Amino acid sequence: MEIANVTVRHDNQSRSAKARIYFWPGKETVMENLVNRRSRPYNEFRKLMPQVFAKLRDEGVLSADVTPKVRWSQYAGCSCPCSPGFIVDDYHMARRTISVELA
Repeated sequence: MEIANVTVRHDNQSRSAKARIYFWPGKETVMENLVNRRSRPYNEFRKLMPQVFAKLRDEGVLSADVTPKVRWSQYAGCSCPCSPGFIVDDYHMARRTISVELA
């Protein structure tokens, strides 16, 4: 698994102050995405976090001395399990939505 792109969006309308990190597997059709949302390999995604944090540091979103704690949630995006992702427990990244596209 390899990271193709990381994008950051600041969201004042977010339902929560905590940042969210969503992973988007490459070459996955819309239908595959809908079917696979409940069975994401989040432990494999977790192994990519150091690379994600490095890219966020390069973009100035994260300071060099901070390594945030993240936790997987099937309900990261809303109250149903349709948008799983990582919730970031770090106030430095509050109200941000981070999308990680995989190659």
